Amino acid sequence: MKNTLLVLALIFIISCGDDSSVVDDDVETSGDLDAIEILEDDFSINDEGSQFDENEEVLDADEAVINDEIADEEETDEDQVIEPECSQNEKEALDCEVSGKKIRICENGSWGEFSDCIDINSEVSDIASSSQCASFYWADRGNAPEAYMKGMGLVFAGALCNKDRSDVVLVSSAKSTDLTHDVLAWYDDINIFSDLGMSNDVDGLDTLQHAYTLLTGLGMRESSGEHCCGRDTSATNTTADTAEAGLFQTSYNSHVFSAELDTLYAYWKDVKTLNPEKCLLNVFSEDVTCSASNWENFGTGEGLFFQALEKECPAFAAEYAAVMLRVSGGSGGHYGPLRRREAQVRVECNTMLNEIRLLIETNPLFCEFLTNY
Repeated sequence: MKNTLLVLALIFIISCGDDSSVVDDDVETSGDLDAIEILEDDFSINDEGSQFDENEEVLDADEAVINDEIADEEETDEDQVIEPECSQNEKEALDCEVSGKKIRICENGSWGEFSDCIDINSEVSDIASSSQCASFYWADRGNAPEAYMKGMGLVFAGALCNKDRSDVVLVSSAKSTDLTHDVLAWYDDINIFSDLGMSNDVDGLDTLQHAYTLLTGLGMRESSGEHCCGRDTSATNTTADTAEAGLFQTSYNSHVFSAELDTLYAYWKDVKTLNPEKCLLNVFSEDVTCSASNWENFGTGEGLFFQALEKECPAFAAEYAAVMLRVSGGSGGHYGPLRRREAQVRVECNTMLNEIRLLIETNPLFCEFLTNY
């Protein structure tokens, strides 16, 4: 608009000159008109240049807005906290297609790869049933029931998986000098363990393993490995507190030797009611025949219940007897075969238990899937 007004003003100035200038000086007039045209062209160019400048300013402003938006997005990405998909050491287990479980662990907020499938109960049972301990011919008793070997293997595996539990710690403790009560001291008084290369001088899983090796022999001596074995009919101890029962022929009056025994008894009484499969009765009873007289119990009260629990919950019977080895298993202890050192310590059974131990130590995450865990 300003350019147009300037052009009109020039035309007006030129047209207002004297007539002679218009008539006589055609060349100059023509030159002025040419000048006007040039001015118009210059102003037109300036207009276009101004328009370009304005467009560039708009583009620059748009580009600045875009850059600001990109910067904001980058800031948001930097500030955004990536949520971990799992918690450190969290565990996830899935059922395998045929049997067993596979497990993966969370590390640094991300899931690791799934493990191989393991049926821990079957693995333990297979080790036990295929061992030389299972095929060993016990003096005056013969071969052990396969069910007994499987059951004892699972009970030992359960102890390994609960190695910090107070009763297991007691059984795992180094041998004492108490020949009257501690079977490890009593047996090694004539070097039975040491001659076989089984040292029990320190606390730990070696001592636990050796105790269970002897426990396996005690069960064969007391009941031939039959979980439902009733009291010795030739004996006169028929009261509720003194009647012996189960795999290891233990009676209720034994509970006075350690507070751990009362703790185990109370725990397994609840298990028998609430979670009976942990008792492993279906394992210990496989292909084992029990007579009516075997199932007979005597007396009333806790002693009567104890006898039934010993027979119907063999996992309890084994864990209870393991403690008894250390608190009433010596020369003046509860069990005749231990007092007379008739219960055998077999290297074959120690080897079996060691293989089970290696399985558990290699796959500790599978402990919780043991039936008796």
